Amino acid sequence: MVSLNVNGAWMPYSHENVILNEFPSLEQDSVIQVNDASDGFKYISRFIGIDGRVIITRLPAVTQLVKSGMATDELTYRDTFNSRRKLVMRLISNGRIYAFETEVIDLFLQGARLLMTSYPDKIQSRWLRKEPRYPCAITAELVVADELLSGIMINFSSGGGLLKLTNDQGFSVLQQARSEQSECILKLQLPFNEKPVDVHVKIMSLSLAEHQVGLAFSADREIIVRYITALKLESVGEFF
Repeated sequence: MVSLNVNGAWMPYSHENVILNEFPSLEQDSVIQVNDASDGFKYISRFIGIDGRVIITRLPAVTQLVKSGMATDELTYRDTFNSRRKLVMRLISNGRIYAFETEVIDLFLQGARLLMTSYPDKIQSRWLRKEPRYPCAITAELVVADELLSGIMINFSSGGGLLKLTNDQGFSVLQQARSEQSECILKLQLPFNEKPVDVHVKIMSLSLAEHQVGLAFSADREIIVRYITALKLESVGEFF
């Protein structure tokens, strides 16, 4: 079976890798994983767009870089992303994974901090394998009524996740929130955000013995989908 991309090139509709010379239309603000070709660093950021033969992505927070202790942020960025430094980028757009090598061209450090890199000669691509749950270990806080409960998110799906509480307190308020199906706030520190984000959730299940809370995302799912995309990118190490 084959499928037609937006540039009119036929690609196999399978999980096999294919080599492209041009990108099809890519979703702006897609999650992108960037790492040094020699494994000097790795971070998760956002794809901004393509201008001619230039790939534009958002620079990470300085704290995500190894050399974050320099005198100024600008010095850190310019020392890390020196001209012609080779990078590997991976992103997911419209159900496909794209992986490619690129080189640093320039930085834009006024206002939105952007990285400009070269258009790749070759692009590896394949259809994304779908999986129902993605394991993780993300520190989280759950706001239920007037209580703040600490825990760790141990898995995600696009519709919900499992929170493991760090102690056995607060179960009475959790039981009440589950019974009333009241909305709670899950506070998460995700890798591509400098500050914690709030996700609206409802409590669907409780396990007193295992200190676990099953959550359904009632709003803000785009935040979760973006994080799941980042998790999927972590699993495509066979590229390059």
